[in-house]
Amino acid sequence: MKRMIRSILPPKAYDALRRTSKEVKLATIYKGDAVECFFCGNTFSKFKPHGIDVPILSELQVVSGGVRDTTCPRCGSYDRERLLYLFVERRTDLLSGGKKVLDIAPADNLGAKIKASPGIDYTSGDLLRTDVMVKLDVTDIQFPDETFDAVMCNHVMEHVPDDRKAMREIRRVLKPGGWALVLVPYSKVLKETIEDPTAATPEERLRRFGQDDHIRIYALPDYLARLRESGLEVEVIPFVSQLDPEEVRRYALIGETDIILARRPA
Repeated sequence: MKRMIRSILPPKAYDALRRTSKEVKLATIYKGDAVECFFCGNTFSKFKPHGIDVPILSELQVVSGGVRDTTCPRCGSYDRERLLYLFVERRTDLLSGGKKVLDIAPADNLGAKIKASPGIDYTSGDLLRTDVMVKLDVTDIQFPDETFDAVMCNHVMEHVPDDRKAMREIRRVLKPGGWALVLVPYSKVLKETIEDPTAATPEERLRRFGQDDHIRIYALPDYLARLRESGLEVEVIPFVSQLDPEEVRRYALIGETDIILARRPA
């Protein structure tokens, strides 16, 4: 049926029909006021599922792993994105302006919100994506020493073969006293990180590490030690537990997702 309709209608009319159909579906399935996305300003009866269900994630109790109902049906924001924005807004002075920010592998809604803040000098970068401002290899960042006041690099290190080099690069481009948000999925039970940069196929990586482009599952103490070895001061902040429980419920924040804040010593 879709193919037949597409063959009949002009492209613009077909796209308009698809948008209308999506709006009707959203209004029907998700209509309500139980949860809220502050990025797009809409409320819903529930959020859409986010994540994938892989046995290793539950076996190793991986934080931010598995399936949870946290994706906004309208703009696609998800739990970690909303959590990070609340932290930036309430616990840092980043949005007061006059700051240079590097956003590596940006979350779209969070990046747009920071970029639109007055006085922010914002740069987004990624190795593979074409919808960012610069092509960027986190193990060989092209900017000079001490360029940025803040770096956003969340759920990136688990993809990077030489994660220690990436951490040293983040430290290098931070100004003294500058900070980075460097969250990763980590196991709550592992004593040592499991990793294999030579894992050959997407199927193997999915089975062993919970996603087809991951090459490790971190043990938290080891991850923090690697950051400190790179010359960064590190703090783990249980930010969700410090929020109003009603906000946590309404924004569908995951309580076990702590903020990992790394800072270059002043």
